[in-house]
Amino acid sequence: MENELELENEIYSIEILCQGKYESWDFDSEKKRNYFFDKVKREFSGKEIKEKEEDVDDSKIVQLSATNLQIKSDGVSQVVPYVWYDASLFEEMLHFINHKYEQF
Repeated sequence: MENELELENEIYSIEILCQGKYESWDFDSEKKRNYFFDKVKREFSGKEIKEKEEDVDDSKIVQLSATNLQIKSDGVSQVVPYVWYDASLFEEMLHFINHKYEQF
């Protein structure tokens, strides 16, 4: 039983992915991560891509996601809500997130 407890872990992060560029920021709780994720979504509100097509050209989008990764003794579970934005926003989003994360 003790070993099972040691193997269980949860990781909360925000990630942005665009044209092969990937950045992530970790948080020590789901509540803090959700707050920060919502802050980023509010900052870029109105700029998201509403229509999510299955065959989207991923070179034209930035994907902002909030990851809950639960590592357990019997496997891994992951929940990933995400929002897409136009790829031209990548640098602006990266700057905003880095700046706000430093203050968080």
